[in-house]
Parts: sequence; structure tokens; C-alpha cells
Amino acid sequence: MRLWISLAASWLLVGCGSPRNRGGVEYPARDPGCEVQVHPDVPPVPTDNIGPVTATCDLDVSEADCLRTLKDQACKLGADTLWGVADDADKSGGKKRIFGRAAHTKAGK
Repeated sequence: MRLWISLAASWLLVGCGSPRNRGGVEYPARDPGCEVQVHPDVPPVPTDNIGPVTATCDLDVSEADCLRTLKDQACKLGADTLWGVADDADKSGGKKRIFGRAAHTKAGK
């Protein structure tokens, strides 16, 4: 019974990888303010998809500052690219929300 519990616990821990490791490639977190390319659609270069990111800002925060918040979320995940980002923030519920997909440019081969 103890062996089964140990094996089950080990199996569960293996499944708890970070979201930036979904594709088998891990990118280290980057500092806030890192450079991030933003695309409204799929990036024109090959990327490793990391995952969704969201910035929620007060209505009095500028669009540029709210976008910087979104970029900083991507930086935390090791991304250098954001895609699927709308031109305007969603302003429902008394907040600005900007959504995107964090990705990292694939290294050239």
C-alpha cells in the first residue's frame, strides 16, 4: 500500500509542471520591462506557445500602461512575443482588460 501511495504521489508531482514548460521547452522568467513584440494575429515567425496572459487595469490607466502590464505578465513567463492582442482593451465591469497569448520565438536551426 505504501508503495502505491508513493507512486501515485510521484505521478501527481510529475504532472505539476509550470505553464511555460507545456511544449517541453522552458524559458526562464524575464525582468519586468523586457522587450516584447506584440501582434494582433499569429506571429510571422515560428514560436513556442507558452499560454494565455491577461492584464486588468483601472479605467484611468492609459492603454499604453495597461499594455505594459500585459507585457510584464508575458515577461514573467519567459515570453518575447504576444499575439492575439486586440487594438482596444475590453472595458466591461468597470476595468480595462487586455488579453493575449504569450510565446517565445523559436531559435533558428
